[in-house]
Amino acid sequence: MSKKHYWSYEAKKKKVLKKDKWVATLRRQDHITLEESSEMVSIRGSILPGEVRGLLRAYLEQIRYHVLKGDSVNIEGLGTFYPKLTSKMVDTTADATVDNCVKDVTIGFRPSNDLKEIINKSGFRAFTPADNATRKEE
Repeated sequence: MSKKHYWSYEAKKKKVLKKDKWVATLRRQDHITLEESSEMVSIRGSILPGEVRGLLRAYLEQIRYHVLKGDSVNIEGLGTFYPKLTSKMVDTTADATVDNCVKDVTIGFRPSNDLKEIINKSGFRAFTPADNATRKEE
């Protein structure tokens, strides 16, 4: 049976129509680097951390290559990476050009149903913010 993960949350103050409102947001714990992640993976298997890093870098390069080609890449149990375009609406077909419409081109990510289920089953640890809690992201 897998260990239950708990996420912390915090209250953040937002201005809505000149009034103070509070919203619960996830509190990020740590930022894990590729090197740290590689160390953790190498402990669980019989592969050296440098080999894990090399393999992950090669795999990430393949994901980038396929997404830049216009393909979507599904990683079973994690989700799908895909090319994503954000554009604005225009009045005519002639106006629907890259220069006129496209706001942003990026990579999208859609988590797998398995991952969404795991996340939805996670619990929360209470976090009591200070009176002036407007913690900024680092």
